[in-house]
Amino acid sequence: MSKRGKVLRDPHAGPGLLMVEGRQYPFSLEGVWKSETPPKPGSVVDVEIDSDGAVHSITVVPESQLAKEQAEAALAVAREKGGQIFGQVVAKTGMPNLIAGLLLIIGWFFLSTVSIAVPFLGKLDYSFWQILGFLGSNNVLQSMDSSGHPSAGFWGFLAIIALAGPFVQYFWKDKRAVLGGVAPLLFMVVVGLIIRSNLHSAFGGADAGSMGQQIQDEAMSAVSLGMGTYLSVLVSLYFAGIGTKQFLAAKESPAIYESPRKAA
Repeated sequence: MSKRGKVLRDPHAGPGLLMVEGRQYPFSLEGVWKSETPPKPGSVVDVEIDSDGAVHSITVVPESQLAKEQAEAALAVAREKGGQIFGQVVAKTGMPNLIAGLLLIIGWFFLSTVSIAVPFLGKLDYSFWQILGFLGSNNVLQSMDSSGHPSAGFWGFLAIIALAGPFVQYFWKDKRAVLGGVAPLLFMVVVGLIIRSNLHSAFGGADAGSMGQQIQDEAMSAVSLGMGTYLSVLVSLYFAGIGTKQFLAAKESPAIYESPRKAA
Protein backbone atom coordinates (compact mmCIF):
# COMPACT_ATOMS: atom_id res chain seq x y z
CA MET A 1 0.00 0.00 0.00
CA SER A 2 1.49 3.35 -1.11
CA LYS A 3 1.19 6.37 1.15
CA ARG A 4 2.60 9.89 1.19
CA GLY A 5 5.01 10.66 4.04
CA LYS A 6 7.86 12.90 5.16
CA VAL A 7 11.37 12.19 6.38
CA LEU A 8 11.78 13.26 10.00
CA ARG A 9 15.33 12.06 10.64
CA ASP A 10 18.23 11.30 8.35
CA PRO A 11 19.33 7.63 8.80
CA HIS A 12 22.98 8.78 8.57
CA ALA A 13 22.56 10.57 11.89
CA GLY A 14 20.94 7.61 13.60
CA PRO A 15 17.90 5.44 12.91
CA GLY A 16 15.87 6.88 10.08
CA LEU A 17 12.38 8.05 10.89
CA LEU A 18 9.33 8.73 8.74
CA MET A 19 6.01 10.36 9.45
CA VAL A 20 3.10 8.80 7.55
CA GLU A 21 -0.47 9.86 8.30
CA GLY A 22 0.46 10.88 11.83
CA ARG A 23 2.35 7.67 12.57
CA GLN A 24 6.12 7.32 12.82
CA TYR A 25 7.99 4.53 11.03
CA PRO A 26 11.69 3.68 11.47
CA PHE A 27 13.60 2.88 8.29
CA SER A 28 17.07 2.11 7.01
CA LEU A 29 18.68 2.80 3.64
CA GLU A 30 19.62 -0.73 2.66
CA GLY A 31 17.01 -2.36 0.44
CA VAL A 32 14.40 0.30 1.25
CA TRP A 33 15.58 3.64 -0.13
CA LYS A 34 14.86 3.58 -3.89
CA SER A 35 15.88 7.09 -4.92
CA GLU A 36 19.29 8.38 -5.96
CA THR A 37 18.67 11.51 -3.92
CA PRO A 38 19.86 10.93 -0.33
CA PRO A 39 17.26 11.34 2.41
CA LYS A 40 17.11 14.56 4.38
CA PRO A 41 14.68 15.88 6.96
CA GLY A 42 11.62 17.43 5.35
CA SER A 43 11.80 15.41 2.13
CA VAL A 44 8.38 14.33 0.87
CA VAL A 45 8.36 10.64 -0.05
CA ASP A 46 6.09 7.89 -1.32
CA VAL A 47 6.19 4.98 1.11
CA GLU A 48 5.21 1.39 0.35
CA ILE A 49 3.99 -0.36 3.49
CA ASP A 50 3.43 -4.12 3.52
CA SER A 51 0.59 -6.03 5.18
CA ASP A 52 2.60 -6.34 8.40
CA GLY A 53 2.94 -2.56 8.70
CA ALA A 54 6.63 -2.54 7.81
CA VAL A 55 8.22 -0.08 5.39
CA HIS A 56 8.95 -1.90 2.14
CA SER A 57 10.27 0.93 -0.06
CA ILE A 58 10.74 4.70 -0.01
CA THR A 59 10.89 6.98 -3.05
CA VAL A 60 11.45 10.74 -3.02
CA VAL A 61 8.66 12.74 -4.69
CA PRO A 62 10.22 15.13 -7.28
CA GLU A 63 9.78 18.87 -6.72
CA SER A 64 8.04 19.16 -10.08
CA GLN A 65 5.46 16.59 -9.01
CA LEU A 66 4.87 18.38 -5.72
CA ALA A 67 4.42 21.70 -7.52
CA LYS A 68 1.96 20.11 -9.94
CA GLU A 69 -0.05 18.57 -7.11
CA GLN A 70 -0.13 21.86 -5.20
CA ALA A 71 -1.29 23.71 -8.32
CA GLU A 72 -4.03 21.15 -8.93
CA ALA A 73 -5.16 21.39 -5.31
CA ALA A 74 -5.22 25.20 -5.46
CA LEU A 75 -7.18 25.05 -8.72
CA ALA A 76 -9.69 22.67 -7.21
CA VAL A 77 -10.21 24.98 -4.24
CA ALA A 78 -10.54 27.98 -6.56
CA ARG A 79 -13.14 26.15 -8.64
CA GLU A 80 -15.09 25.18 -5.55
CA LYS A 81 -14.99 28.71 -4.13
CA GLY A 82 -15.75 30.19 -7.54
CA GLY A 83 -18.72 27.87 -7.95
CA GLN A 84 -20.03 28.86 -4.53
CA ILE A 85 -19.65 32.58 -5.28
CA PHE A 86 -21.25 32.18 -8.69
CA GLY A 87 -24.14 30.29 -7.12
CA GLN A 88 -24.64 33.06 -4.58
CA VAL A 89 -24.57 35.72 -7.32
CA VAL A 90 -27.08 33.77 -9.44
CA ALA A 91 -29.34 33.32 -6.43
CA LYS A 92 -29.17 37.04 -5.69
CA THR A 93 -29.46 38.55 -9.18
CA GLY A 94 -31.04 35.78 -11.27
CA MET A 95 -29.56 34.01 -14.27
CA PRO A 96 -31.46 36.09 -16.90
CA ASN A 97 -29.97 39.32 -15.52
CA LEU A 98 -26.46 37.86 -15.48
CA ILE A 99 -26.81 36.68 -19.07
CA ALA A 100 -28.16 40.10 -20.09
CA GLY A 101 -25.22 41.79 -18.37
CA LEU A 102 -22.77 39.53 -20.17
CA LEU A 103 -24.43 40.28 -23.52
CA LEU A 104 -24.21 44.00 -22.83
CA ILE A 105 -20.48 43.69 -22.09
CA ILE A 106 -20.02 41.78 -25.35
CA GLY A 107 -22.03 44.39 -27.25
CA TRP A 108 -20.04 47.31 -25.84
CA PHE A 109 -16.53 45.90 -25.77
CA PHE A 110 -16.23 43.25 -28.47
CA LEU A 111 -18.82 43.68 -31.22
CA SER A 112 -18.80 46.39 -33.87
CA THR A 113 -21.01 49.36 -32.99
CA VAL A 114 -20.38 51.39 -36.14
CA SER A 115 -18.58 50.80 -39.43
CA ILE A 116 -17.09 53.58 -41.57
CA ALA A 117 -16.45 53.07 -45.27
CA VAL A 118 -13.13 54.80 -46.00
CA PRO A 119 -11.82 55.13 -49.59
CA PHE A 120 -8.83 52.86 -50.32
CA LEU A 121 -9.05 51.40 -46.80
CA GLY A 122 -12.41 49.64 -46.85
CA LYS A 123 -14.57 49.44 -43.75
CA LEU A 124 -13.26 50.40 -40.33
CA ASP A 125 -15.14 48.81 -37.42
CA TYR A 126 -15.34 50.34 -33.94
CA SER A 127 -16.77 49.03 -30.71
CA PHE A 128 -18.80 51.21 -28.38
CA TRP A 129 -15.85 51.36 -25.97
CA GLN A 130 -13.56 52.65 -28.73
CA ILE A 131 -16.13 55.26 -29.72
CA LEU A 132 -16.06 56.65 -26.19
CA GLY A 133 -12.44 57.62 -26.79
CA PHE A 134 -13.45 59.84 -29.70
CA LEU A 135 -16.02 61.94 -27.82
CA GLY A 136 -13.49 64.61 -26.89
CA SER A 137 -12.50 65.17 -30.51
CA ASN A 138 -13.71 68.24 -32.42
CA ASN A 139 -14.03 66.13 -35.57
CA VAL A 140 -15.29 62.67 -34.78
CA LEU A 141 -15.05 61.32 -38.32
CA GLN A 142 -11.48 62.55 -38.75
CA SER A 143 -10.36 61.05 -35.45
CA MET A 144 -12.07 57.75 -36.24
CA ASP A 145 -10.36 57.61 -39.64
CA SER A 146 -6.97 57.89 -37.94
CA SER A 147 -5.09 54.78 -36.86
CA GLY A 148 -4.95 55.71 -33.18
CA HIS A 149 -7.51 54.60 -30.59
CA PRO A 150 -7.63 57.20 -27.79
CA SER A 151 -8.42 56.13 -24.24
CA ALA A 152 -12.04 56.18 -23.15
CA GLY A 153 -11.01 58.18 -20.07
CA PHE A 154 -13.85 59.81 -18.15
CA TRP A 155 -16.42 58.42 -20.56
CA GLY A 156 -15.11 54.94 -19.89
CA PHE A 157 -15.60 55.52 -16.17
CA LEU A 158 -19.21 56.55 -16.82
CA ALA A 159 -19.68 53.44 -18.98
CA ILE A 160 -18.59 51.18 -16.09
CA ILE A 161 -21.06 52.94 -13.79
CA ALA A 162 -23.81 52.48 -16.39
CA LEU A 163 -22.97 48.77 -16.67
CA ALA A 164 -23.27 48.40 -12.91
CA GLY A 165 -26.56 50.31 -12.81
CA PRO A 166 -28.92 47.33 -13.30
CA PHE A 167 -27.27 45.51 -10.38
CA VAL A 168 -27.27 48.37 -7.85
CA GLN A 169 -30.64 47.23 -6.49
CA TYR A 170 -29.08 44.03 -5.14
CA PHE A 171 -26.70 46.00 -2.92
CA TRP A 172 -28.67 49.17 -2.15
CA LYS A 173 -32.04 48.46 -0.56
CA ASP A 174 -33.88 51.55 -1.74
CA LYS A 175 -36.86 51.61 -4.06
CA ARG A 176 -35.03 54.07 -6.33
CA ALA A 177 -32.17 51.62 -6.84
CA VAL A 178 -34.19 49.68 -9.43
CA LEU A 179 -33.99 52.74 -11.70
CA GLY A 180 -30.34 51.80 -12.20
CA GLY A 181 -31.68 49.50 -14.91
CA VAL A 182 -32.28 52.61 -17.03
CA ALA A 183 -28.58 53.62 -16.83
CA PRO A 184 -27.23 51.64 -19.85
CA LEU A 185 -29.97 52.89 -22.20
CA LEU A 186 -29.69 56.47 -20.94
CA PHE A 187 -25.92 56.41 -21.33
CA MET A 188 -26.13 55.13 -24.90
CA VAL A 189 -28.68 57.81 -25.79
CA VAL A 190 -26.47 60.55 -24.32
CA VAL A 191 -23.40 59.26 -26.19
CA GLY A 192 -25.38 59.07 -29.44
CA LEU A 193 -26.64 62.65 -29.06
CA ILE A 194 -23.14 63.95 -28.34
CA ILE A 195 -21.67 62.19 -31.37
CA ARG A 196 -24.47 63.55 -33.54
CA SER A 197 -23.83 67.06 -32.22
CA ASN A 198 -20.10 66.74 -32.87
CA LEU A 199 -20.73 65.55 -36.42
CA HIS A 200 -23.15 68.42 -37.02
CA SER A 201 -20.59 70.95 -35.75
CA ALA A 202 -17.82 69.39 -37.82
CA PHE A 203 -19.74 70.24 -41.00
CA GLY A 204 -20.51 73.81 -40.08
CA GLY A 205 -23.74 73.31 -38.13
CA ALA A 206 -26.76 75.35 -39.14
CA ASP A 207 -24.62 77.82 -41.15
CA ALA A 208 -23.15 75.18 -43.44
CA GLY A 209 -25.64 75.82 -46.25
CA SER A 210 -26.75 73.37 -48.88
CA MET A 211 -23.18 72.42 -49.83
CA GLY A 212 -22.29 71.61 -46.23
CA GLN A 213 -25.50 69.65 -45.85
CA GLN A 214 -24.67 67.62 -48.95
CA ILE A 215 -21.19 66.87 -47.63
CA GLN A 216 -22.65 65.90 -44.28
CA ASP A 217 -25.17 63.56 -45.92
CA GLU A 218 -22.41 61.91 -47.97
CA ALA A 219 -20.22 61.47 -44.89
CA MET A 220 -23.05 60.03 -42.86
CA SER A 221 -23.89 57.59 -45.64
CA ALA A 222 -20.46 56.06 -45.09
CA VAL A 223 -21.37 55.26 -41.49
CA SER A 224 -23.43 52.16 -40.72
CA LEU A 225 -24.51 50.57 -37.46
CA GLY A 226 -23.05 47.23 -36.44
CA MET A 227 -24.33 44.19 -34.58
CA GLY A 228 -23.05 45.60 -31.29
CA THR A 229 -25.49 48.52 -31.54
CA TYR A 230 -28.54 46.33 -32.01
CA LEU A 231 -27.54 43.87 -29.29
CA SER A 232 -26.72 46.64 -26.82
CA VAL A 233 -29.97 48.49 -27.48
CA LEU A 234 -32.05 45.33 -27.00
CA VAL A 235 -30.32 44.44 -23.73
CA SER A 236 -30.55 48.05 -22.50
CA LEU A 237 -34.27 48.11 -23.28
CA TYR A 238 -34.65 44.88 -21.29
CA PHE A 239 -32.91 46.36 -18.24
CA ALA A 240 -34.82 49.65 -18.58
CA GLY A 241 -38.14 47.84 -18.85
CA ILE A 242 -37.46 45.62 -15.83
CA GLY A 243 -36.22 48.56 -13.74
CA THR A 244 -39.17 50.78 -14.61
CA LYS A 245 -41.65 47.99 -13.93
CA GLN A 246 -40.12 47.27 -10.53
CA PHE A 247 -40.07 50.96 -9.62
CA LEU A 248 -43.76 51.40 -10.47
CA ALA A 249 -44.60 48.25 -8.52
CA ALA A 250 -42.63 49.56 -5.53
CA LYS A 251 -44.57 52.83 -5.59
CA GLU A 252 -47.82 50.88 -5.44
CA SER A 253 -46.50 48.58 -2.67
CA PRO A 254 -44.01 50.64 -0.61
CA ALA A 255 -44.14 48.13 2.24
CA ILE A 256 -41.97 45.78 0.20
CA TYR A 257 -38.97 48.04 0.80
CA GLU A 258 -39.63 48.57 4.50
CA SER A 259 -37.13 47.05 6.88
CA PRO A 260 -38.19 43.98 8.90
CA ARG A 261 -38.09 46.09 12.08
CA LYS A 262 -40.56 48.64 10.65
CA ALA A 263 -42.74 45.88 9.25
CA ALA A 264 -42.91 44.33 12.68
